[in-house]
Amino acid sequence: MSFMTRKRVHAWLGGGATVAVVVTALTSTAQADTRGLSARVSADCTNGKLQVILSNRSDAEHTFKVAGPEDGTTASRTLAAGDATTLEWTRDQGSAYTIKATTDSGFSKSESGELGCGLGANQPGMNTTELFSTKTRFKGLVDENGQEYTGTAKSVRIPSMAVTNNGTVLAATDARVESSGDLGGDNNIQIGLRRSTDQGKTWSDPTIAAHGENNSIGTADSSLLVDRQTNRVFLFYNEAKEGVGYWTPEEGSGSNDKDDPKSIHVKYVTSDDNGASWSEPRDLNPDVKDPKWKGLFASSGHGIQTSGGRLIQPLVYRSDAGGNAVNIYSDDNGKTWKTGSTAGSGFNEHKAIERGNGDIEQNMRSDTESKRYYAESKDGSSEFSEPWASSLIDPKVNADEISYLQPDAEGVDPSTKAPRRTGTALFSNPASTSAREDLTVRLSEDDGRSYPDSALLRTGEAGYSTMAVLDDGSVGNLYERGNDGGIYFSRFTLDWLRGS
Repeated sequence: MSFMTRKRVHAWLGGGATVAVVVTALTSTAQADTRGLSARVSADCTNGKLQVILSNRSDAEHTFKVAGPEDGTTASRTLAAGDATTLEWTRDQGSAYTIKATTDSGFSKSESGELGCGLGANQPGMNTTELFSTKTRFKGLVDENGQEYTGTAKSVRIPSMAVTNNGTVLAATDARVESSGDLGGDNNIQIGLRRSTDQGKTWSDPTIAAHGENNSIGTADSSLLVDRQTNRVFLFYNEAKEGVGYWTPEEGSGSNDKDDPKSIHVKYVTSDDNGASWSEPRDLNPDVKDPKWKGLFASSGHGIQTSGGRLIQPLVYRSDAGGNAVNIYSDDNGKTWKTGSTAGSGFNEHKAIERGNGDIEQNMRSDTESKRYYAESKDGSSEFSEPWASSLIDPKVNADEISYLQPDAEGVDPSTKAPRRTGTALFSNPASTSAREDLTVRLSEDDGRSYPDSALLRTGEAGYSTMAVLDDGSVGNLYERGNDGGIYFSRFTLDWLRGS
């Protein structure tokens, strides 16, 4: 069900007093009446707030009553069918909380603990940290002369994320220095990066991982991919000279040469030290671009490695039929790259996911419809099935689907050092047919056939998102809040997502 567009965020009380707050664990007497209702506790680690996300995914209006944070303090919120809202309190780390939420239909949830950002047994099961904003100072930006400096960007967009073999979390973004536009408009875009070695609790200072010779040559739309067999990290991105983008020039580049000035160039840099340093860039256009294509770009977020060791990075190319989804792939740990069969026409950004039987499915953003499409191939490169529409709604945005596999012995086959296969998957997008809002994560444990469990990570404006499984089994979600609202990292447990 789609969430409605009405958004309300209520702030209660200030200060750092001891708190009490309550939410989830259905204790209903009428199961049918409580289905689709939820209240989940989370922590805003940047602003020091305890939050309760209320959601009504039922077919009828319901009124939530929330007790807390202090004795005698209650709030009543009536939510229309499909509506959601967030309640929040400013509190110090370590403050005790107890919250209880009930509805007119018998839903009841209570939760107690201490406000913290570690996902401990006594802490909220989800927390959020701002990673990039228009105030973020990036070290290593280049100016018109190619000289490095430390400065800010007017917009941060397009998240990408991966976790290396040793558990280091890598989070990247476009530092759109002068405007929020894509390549082809203002091309002063450079790739910013932060690293975490403690599951996202703390982060390194922001640096620039990839840039052009000067600020008129843009680098954008990063995608991270870890080769589990070698621990090499690939950071894909798109590079273009001023005025060149996916839609320009209209007639197409006409060449796949690495010196072609009329085309976006798909490039990558690599790291063998968990993202601490990066290689010189490699241009893939001569290897993977068809000169008949009118435009192309690497799809942002992340690529995947299959259980057979194949590396896959999604691309989009433009033809007379519109946008087309295709993968580039490597069977020799990134030494050589090839282009596979087209997964479908009429699509934009997409993700590859390996199913439990080894088949590769593409989860694709439609150019024209407010729903996700799939196409299936045996290996991600050979002929794909005819695309089919899923039940997943979408406001035409870059969403994400991942296999639930940890980057260690839990998720890697020791004999092949490649990822295992699993039927557990997670899907993330703004759950709407019209607006980029209400960032929702869904859980499937039947190979993506159904997503019975879901949770809101954010009510209100939310755009592109990408996910990764951390080495402690929690899940990270890196997402944007509009053109200038920043890039945020949310971390949650599967129990929190399930509502238990």
